[in-house]
This record gives sequence, C-alpha cells and structure tokens, in this order.
Amino acid sequence: MKNRIIILSLCASCLLAIVAFVYNSETKTDPLALSPIVAKRVTTPTGTLVSCNLKALKDTVDIPLSYLTEELQVVKLDNRDEALVGGWIRTTVGEKYILVSNNKQTPYKLFTRDGKFITTIGAYGQGPNEYGNTYADQLDEAHNRIYILPWQSDKLLVFDLQGNPQPPIPLCMRVPKGKFRVDTEKSEVTLTTLPFEGWPAVVWTQDFKGKRKNFIAPGHLTVPRDFSNEVFMDNNTNDYGVMLMVIMPAPRTDSLYHYNAAQNRLEARFTVEYPNKEKIPWHGYSEYPRHFIGDVSVPIQVSENTWSGSKPAKYIIDKKTLHGSYFRLYNDFLGTKKMQIWPSFGNGYYVANMEPAQLKETLEKEITRKDIPAEAKKRAQTLINSLDEEGNNVILLAKMKK
Repeated sequence: MKNRIIILSLCASCLLAIVAFVYNSETKTDPLALSPIVAKRVTTPTGTLVSCNLKALKDTVDIPLSYLTEELQVVKLDNRDEALVGGWIRTTVGEKYILVSNNKQTPYKLFTRDGKFITTIGAYGQGPNEYGNTYADQLDEAHNRIYILPWQSDKLLVFDLQGNPQPPIPLCMRVPKGKFRVDTEKSEVTLTTLPFEGWPAVVWTQDFKGKRKNFIAPGHLTVPRDFSNEVFMDNNTNDYGVMLMVIMPAPRTDSLYHYNAAQNRLEARFTVEYPNKEKIPWHGYSEYPRHFIGDVSVPIQVSENTWSGSKPAKYIIDKKTLHGSYFRLYNDFLGTKKMQIWPSFGNGYYVANMEPAQLKETLEKEITRKDIPAEAKKRAQTLINSLDEEGNNVILLAKMKK
C-alpha cells in the first residue's frame, strides 16, 4: 500500500511537471495561447468584420515586446543645440531617416537612422511653410518628401528631405483634425477628417491641385463640432485603416474601417460589443499586422468644463485565433515584467522617444531586480553607462513582426 501511494505521488508530480512545461512552452511562444476566444467573425456586404465581446475579456496577460517586434534598436539623437528636441513629440521611423514632430515653437527635425541631425523642417508661425499645432505627417523617403497636416488646415505642407519647402497641396475642404496618406507617384492624396455637422465628406481622394476624385459622405459618422474627438490611423498595415474616436458629448459604438479606394467605400473590420449600451466607455481601436488592439477608459471631470480619461485598460485580440485578453506590454530587451511600456506603435514600428534622464532612472530600477535575465541586465547596464543625462533624447525602436 505504501509503495502504491509513492507511485501515485510520483505520477501526479510528473503530470504536474508536464502540464507546467506545456503551459510555459505555449505562453512563451504565444502569450495569448491559453486566453479565451473573445470575438467572432461576422460576414457583411463589405467583407469580414471581427466583433469582440468586451464581457469575454477576463484576465490580464504580460506580453513581451519581442512577441510583437524584431530586435530593439537604441538611437541617441545628435547633441548639437540645433538638434535638441524634448517634451511630447510624434516620431516617425523610416528605413533611412527619423522624423521628429514639432513641439510648440520647436520645429520638425529630421535625423538619420543613427541619430545624426540633418535639418529642421519648416518653422513655427503663421506664414508660408510655417505651422502652429500639427496633427499628422508622412515621411516619404522614396520620393524625397515630407508632408505635414496642421490643425484647421486647408493645405498639406510639403518639404524635401533637405528641408527645402515645396509647393503646398491645396485641400478641397478645410480639415479641422485629420489623417492622410499621400501617393506621390500617382499625385494623389487620401484624407480622413473629423466630419462635423454640415461637412460633405469623411473620407475622400484628390489630386495635388485640390481637385476631388472620390468621396464618402459622413452619414452616421457625423460628429458634433467638438475638438475633443479624434481621428486614429496608425499605418501599421498596408491597408488604409482609420477610426473616429468620439467621446464628446458621449461615446458611441463604432468600428475600425478600411478604406477601399477601388470601390470607394469604408469597410468595417473591427468593432466591440459593450455590456451597457447606455453607458459606453471611452474607447479606441487600432490594428497591428497580427492583432487588433483596443482600450477602454472612463471620463473623469477635472473642472466645470474639462474632462479627462482614466488610465486606459488595453486589450489585444489575435486575428487568426480570436484569442484575446487585457494586456500589459513590457520591454523584455532591457528589463523585466515590471518595465511596463505604452504600446506606442506607428508606421510599422514600436517607438519610444525619451529624455535620457528618464530612461536612465527606469533602467537603474530594472537592473536591481532579482528576476532580470542576464542578457537584459547586461544590455541595460551598458546603455546606462553610455547615457548623457543632459544630452538629447534617446529613441528606442523596433520593427513590428508581420
């Protein structure tokens, strides 16, 4: 009897070890492997729509950056005075160049991929080839062009990669806030705007002279005249994917769309079912090569006429398996699961543009953790030793996996 109990105990221990091995193997290659199916595919007249049920999202998984991207690269920007950047800025990474957006009175700046400063692009102001607030931009290395869309603009500003202004592209209608994609070779622009009441289009195509080719009337996408609402377009796939984030006066259920230029139509590709249709949270959707991403938050009133969103809860859904979960993204190249990072992906890259002192502080915490892998610790320590706290920003970037 005693021997039988020992044998059963050994079998149970082996079974637990096998289960643990399988669990660790699956989650190491795919953090969502054991997550539930949280969405369904719906056939529509314009193609397949992935519809997520928010109530089906249960647990939170930790996702390493390496699951979504290739190797991490560290770029230290040129320290010359004319190259300095800072504060919140959009950063566009190309094959050869890095474009950093304006920050208040600091203009756009162009760098090589190794951080060498090339030139400023345009200037702050209200004159020709100048801008105040900007909303979107495009780096077109193949055609030696940079395109910039200011807020409340009736034109796209155009520059070459040497910083020389080119003739602007007149827009066939004023764009309060918008996203765009320029096909330089075809001399064609596709734009999406916040379609205020009375606006004739939400998406349209036009030539470089401002002549409209095709357009889509706003219809149910019309939004109140409130600049709290946004236009999302991350350019992480070849599709022209766009989403209108409406939070004022109240959020509404909507979709992430692909614009089909050949058919001149918006095709819904991702949406979410919310448990309480009377109290829809603030939300946004974006698309990665292999996943759909969403977030939910609740409004917090900070003054009589000002609202702010709570910290968003992010979720991720595998396009193929439809497995999904809330998630925390962490930088496993330089740290542990404690080194949580914002999922800032655009134009096919993860990008974090950081002040060196901030980066150094984060890394110094990471290298003291007992569970940090040896390779990550070595890499983090090397980076710490090389940082100049008074220097220009440091860019962490990694190309997204397809």
